[in-house]
Amino acid sequence: MHDACDFAHHEDQLKSIKPQSEQARILTLMLQDVCSCCDFIQSYAKDSQFCTLSSSALLAFVNMLFPGKRTVKNIGGGPDEKTKELSDVLVKRQKAFLDQATISTEITAFQILDDVAKISTQVSDAGT
Repeated sequence: MHDACDFAHHEDQLKSIKPQSEQARILTLMLQDVCSCCDFIQSYAKDSQFCTLSSSALLAFVNMLFPGKRTVKNIGGGPDEKTKELSDVLVKRQKAFLDQATISTEITAFQILDDVAKISTQVSDAGT
């Protein structure tokens, strides 16, 4: 989450995003993804086995004492798979956000070049 939202430190960049732009839409999706990450972390932290699951030795011991419990808990991928899925989505959104910023910058640069060419033509015409 930290890496994906690293751009948040650039307040001027965020202020320049137009509310109806593609970049704003992507940012909204990113924030929804961050909320999904937070929900996942919160639900997993509420699990009474949360602290013991991080230690391999304790995990092996818990699995030995309660052989079916860990298997049932991880049906559907488990925390590692869900963490990777959430991380991949954030990386994808960050790339889309930054790509959109690049496209917007390129469009602005071309518009400026076009305006400079028009001004140059007007100055040349005025001089003759």
